[in-house]
Amino acid sequence: MDLFGDDPALAAPQPVAVPEPAAEVARGASTDRADGTHRALYLRWRPTTFSDVVGQEHVTRTLRNAVMRKTLAHAYLFTGPRGTGKTSCARILYRAASCPNAREGDPCNRCPLCVAALEGRAMDLTEIDAASNRGIEDIRDLRDRVAYRPSDGPYRVYIIDEAHELTPAAWDAFLKTLEEPPEHIIFVLATTEAHKVPATIVSRCQRFDFRRIPFEATREQLRRVSEAEGLDVDPQVLERLARVARGGLRDALSLLDQVGAFSGGHVDMDVARAVLGLPAVETVRQCLEALGARDGATLMGLLADVSEGGADLRQFTDELVAQLRALLLVRAGSEAALAAEMASEDVAFLRGQRDAWSIGALLRLVGELSTVLARVRDPQQFQVQVELALLSACVEGEVSVARAMDPPRRAPAGPTAPPRAVTAPPVLSPPGAPVQPVVASRHALADAPAALVPSPGSVGGSFERADPGVGLPATLQPHDAPPGTAAPASVVPGPGAELDLTFIRQRWPDVLEWVCDRKRFVGSLLQTAEPVRLESNGLVVVFSSAFNRKRAESRENRALIEEAFEHAFGRRLALRSTADSTESGAPSLLEDPVIKFAAKTFGGQPRRIEEGEAAF
Repeated sequence: MDLFGDDPALAAPQPVAVPEPAAEVARGASTDRADGTHRALYLRWRPTTFSDVVGQEHVTRTLRNAVMRKTLAHAYLFTGPRGTGKTSCARILYRAASCPNAREGDPCNRCPLCVAALEGRAMDLTEIDAASNRGIEDIRDLRDRVAYRPSDGPYRVYIIDEAHELTPAAWDAFLKTLEEPPEHIIFVLATTEAHKVPATIVSRCQRFDFRRIPFEATREQLRRVSEAEGLDVDPQVLERLARVARGGLRDALSLLDQVGAFSGGHVDMDVARAVLGLPAVETVRQCLEALGARDGATLMGLLADVSEGGADLRQFTDELVAQLRALLLVRAGSEAALAAEMASEDVAFLRGQRDAWSIGALLRLVGELSTVLARVRDPQQFQVQVELALLSACVEGEVSVARAMDPPRRAPAGPTAPPRAVTAPPVLSPPGAPVQPVVASRHALADAPAALVPSPGSVGGSFERADPGVGLPATLQPHDAPPGTAAPASVVPGPGAELDLTFIRQRWPDVLEWVCDRKRFVGSLLQTAEPVRLESNGLVVVFSSAFNRKRAESRENRALIEEAFEHAFGRRLALRSTADSTESGAPSLLEDPVIKFAAKTFGGQPRRIEEGEAAF
């Protein structure tokens, strides 16, 4: 005892007891506010130490080591999906860096500084919502305040939430302060869209990418919370809530709070579906089975049951897209990627469905449904678009889209029977009329039905029918030709035969296709050209511009074009090019109907752009 009757041992400062991390899980028992009002589950169960943070070990371990070793950075960038712990980790970082009783990088949460921060009274912790304080004046005010020393601990921490909302001018004003802040300042930028943060800002921060919380970790956390809150929740409900949350623990806790408030005690799947409008898992699986079997009638019946049963069709479609995406991963052999998202029995069901689908069909359906979810807001139109997308997937099982996209088949080499003439007389152009080359893409040819095309080499105007099998699905193929009937083929004149300009113009699309297959750039040059005159061992070609002509006349490109001439015309012709359109006798490009229509629609006056002149 001393002079004043006090025990010196008691007067000495005592270290504050720090609770074990496991004991922190039970803090949910301190349920509501002091005045008895209710607090949301995600607020009561917000992590208070790095040990409490779920699913972000790569972040929490780094920050704890930095706190213990006194190697804190002056700026951090926390990025990732919503509800994964970005703001919570920023608050914990402030307490851990400033707490005098920190142990193993975690704050004690008992000292006056920690208590003030937990109660929102910390003078040295400032949170700024960049969505509403995004201008240059707000950043200038922040720049003036960072000069003040901290009042309680060694650091002042500024948390800028939704940092991607700052304006470009605000980022410019913030750059110098972020680059060389005072030694007592720590900036934490939190964002869900890191690609909108300027690279000059990102390079001055330590970046941490928060991941979606794994399915198993979310389900386990929901189980612990429900037990601590005295809620009797079926395991199937916990699994469904964890799946709907899609890796966001805050969303999962909010859903648990909602179903718990409805039931007041026991929560089963009927309660969850009634409160949240969740479709039954069995219904989603039946839809997948009907899609795999291309059973449109069953599929439409299931959709009607979903609508009449009171389930949210948008929620159902979202769940169906998630299952189709998972099926796509299974079909592609990437089942390991689903371990963090789905239960093992769900993956086993998808494994049984993979043989009914091709990767292309899954890609198309997921893309179409995702587009409907993103763009269609009207409920009635939404249902119509979903039905159309699903029925289209059923039809694709009968009509092969991949076959329709195949390139046209080339005629086999070797002697073939002459083309068969049709009885209808051909339509001949008057003498001297210019013949415009028609350039058709290979995809257009593949999609076109059988049609009559001019037979090369038949100056009299005989026609042949294009290959009827090109671009048609198997169910629409015509009957096989009688035995002994050879397929028509293009006829190339022999070495001694005469060439004429009509034949060259008929074969010009073959020249374009042959060149495009080997060098697309040169093919694009030829698409602006037109054969106008035959000379001795040469072909005069008019280009739309001197620039294109100059490019085509380079040694390598000229050799490629002349080789295409030999392939299409049966003999080698020298390329003789010009940019003078008057030689062709063709109408001016300014008189082209397409250009006239564009000028009339947009109100402009077309004119020719000379070489070297800027287009805009």
